[in-house]
Amino acid sequence: MDQAAGGGFGFVQQAPNSDFVPIGSRKPAPDLTGPTVAGPELSLVAFRGKITVVNFWASWCAPCRAETPGLVRMAADNPEVAFVGVNEKDNLSAAKAFVRDNDVAYPSIVDRIGTLAARWPVPPGLPSTFVLDREGRLAARFTGGVLPDELTPVLARLQAET
Repeated sequence: MDQAAGGGFGFVQQAPNSDFVPIGSRKPAPDLTGPTVAGPELSLVAFRGKITVVNFWASWCAPCRAETPGLVRMAADNPEVAFVGVNEKDNLSAAKAFVRDNDVAYPSIVDRIGTLAARWPVPPGLPSTFVLDREGRLAARFTGGVLPDELTPVLARLQAET
C-alpha cells in the first residue's frame, strides 16, 4: 500500500487537502519519539487521552511559515488540545530561531533525516498536519498549510465524540 498517500489508514477526503477517518476505521498513529528542538526527549504517547494536533514543518518551508501563526493561536486558544510539531530535515539552529521568532510554545520533535515522517502517511512536501483522537488514532490529515478555519471544525467534531 502507498503509505505516503495514506493507504491503509482509512482517510476519506472531506475537502481539498483535508481527509477524515470515520471513528470505526481509525488506526493507531505511528510511533513518534525523539529529542525536541528545546532538547528534552518527548513521546507522542505522553498525550494519550487528549486530542492531539501533530504538525510536520521546517523553517525553510514557506507554507509552514505562513501557517505557524494560526497554529500558535489555536494552541493558545485550545489548552485542552495538545499541539506537537515535528521539525523535518532542518538545521537545528534555524529550527530554534523559527520557534523563538514565532513564539511557538508547544514542543517540536526533531526529525533530522525524515525517519520519523517515513512511518506516517505524510505526502511529499511540507507542511502536513494530523489530528489524533483521544486514543491516539489518526482521525484527520491536512496536506499543505492548514488554517484555523479548517482545523476548528475537526477539533469540534472530535471533542463531540466523547
